[in-house]
Amino acid sequence: MTLDAERKVVETFFRSQWGTTTKIGFDAQTFTPEADSVQLTINPGARLQGTMGRTRNRIDNIGTLVVAIYTDGAKGSSAWRKHAETIINFLHGVTLDSQGVAITSHEDAFLRFSPTGINGGSPQHPYVSASFKDAPFTITNITAPFTRYSLA
Repeated sequence: MTLDAERKVVETFFRSQWGTTTKIGFDAQTFTPEADSVQLTINPGARLQGTMGRTRNRIDNIGTLVVAIYTDGAKGSSAWRKHAETIINFLHGVTLDSQGVAITSHEDAFLRFSPTGINGGSPQHPYVSASFKDAPFTITNITAPFTRYSLA
């Protein structure tokens, strides 16, 4: 599947979990931030060999979802912490099918957040990766590593 399908799956799942909590700026659209809004950026990364010895090999496409949380800069870290915790919790360890629906069966897995690290290392869970002031906002980034599975 394509990078655009990857973006749609991530956005569909995020929208289903976030609902109308705040305004969402999606990756492929114009967005003007406001206090208590979030913006998604989906970054593709490395392509790794996921399996060997089959007629069709699985390719693990590594990427990250970065969620920028915009809050009132005068309110400090208490303004963004609840949003950050909510986002980290609903992205932690979730596996999605090709429609952006959370599943428990790995046979239909299209994308997984908190993937196993490169070369079988520890899982890479969502985390707060940055927080800085850009008047009138404090912008806090949540980075959520994922693996998208495809066959070659």
